[in-house]
Amino acid sequence: MTPTDNVLPLPAGPTPGTTTSGGTKDPATQSQPERIRSMIRRQIIRAELRPGQIFTEPDLAREYGVSKTPVREALQMLTVEGLVSVLPRKGYMVRSLSFHDVREVMDLRLILEPPLVAAAARNVTAELVTELRARIEDQFRDGNTLEERLSAARDFHVTCAHASRNTRAAAMDRSLTDEVMRFYHLMPMAHDHFSSTEERTAHEAIFDAVATGNAEAAQQLMHDHLLEANAAMIRTFYNAGPL
Repeated sequence: MTPTDNVLPLPAGPTPGTTTSGGTKDPATQSQPERIRSMIRRQIIRAELRPGQIFTEPDLAREYGVSKTPVREALQMLTVEGLVSVLPRKGYMVRSLSFHDVREVMDLRLILEPPLVAAAARNVTAELVTELRARIEDQFRDGNTLEERLSAARDFHVTCAHASRNTRAAAMDRSLTDEVMRFYHLMPMAHDHFSSTEERTAHEAIFDAVATGNAEAAQQLMHDHLLEANAAMIRTFYNAGPL
């Protein structure tokens, strides 16, 4: 296969202004490079752009009907995030995922999320309780699609982190949970985890601790939940092989 055989014109993504995974700004206020970065990032997270796929600035500029300059800026942002790699004289490649990547993400979540959910419990409001309950119902509602379950599971964790009122840590945690979503999109054999009894029991227990303002219990329950989820992810990764 020649290098150009693997060059992929970017599939049509969401239109500028729609909500995208990992975005922290209101899409309406994003610059053109930020909007392009958000759309490409969403396709990487959802595995619509697969590890190892190659694309070029001209490909993307034609796809989005823009000049190469905002595309180049968007790709530089994604390179800093570690989602794409530069291939000299060829273009850009979606980065593969290694066991080391999985362990790094999981270890960072263990550092961040337990104290963040403890802070959420200390800051609990009626609105937070309503939102977390809605996320659990969305994740386990009969008939919901995989994407709906994945989004609800991610949003449960992101909502807990955001409620800590530590905006920097919450932004880091959102980026990590998006990477976890990418793992699951790439590993179909792990999808049952999101509708499992273990997953629901863990989220319900964390919800109860946050709703009652029990910070110590919330922290320990999140720690235990992430340990279980991390072990399941690692087992699945070994079975799946390199991504």
